[in-house]
Amino acid sequence: MNLVKVRRVGNSNVISLPRALEAGGFEPGVSVLIEDLGNGELRVLLSDQVRERIGDVGRRIVEERGHALRELAGHDRDE
Repeated sequence: MNLVKVRRVGNSNVISLPRALEAGGFEPGVSVLIEDLGNGELRVLLSDQVRERIGDVGRRIVEERGHALRELAGHDRDE
């Protein structure tokens, strides 16, 4: 765990990632997705992991709301 400060660069707020995180793929030039978890935490995902994350969210929604999705699909077939 590292303590870093939020800095202002132009119109953006910036945090610096420790160089040790390069081993995990956080290298200069890679794209990342930043997700606000709403409880003061941020999740940073490598863009390569976004497709996997979207699939996880989709599976969770189908699991939690499958009955509603099936009902909606049934209405589409009636048209």
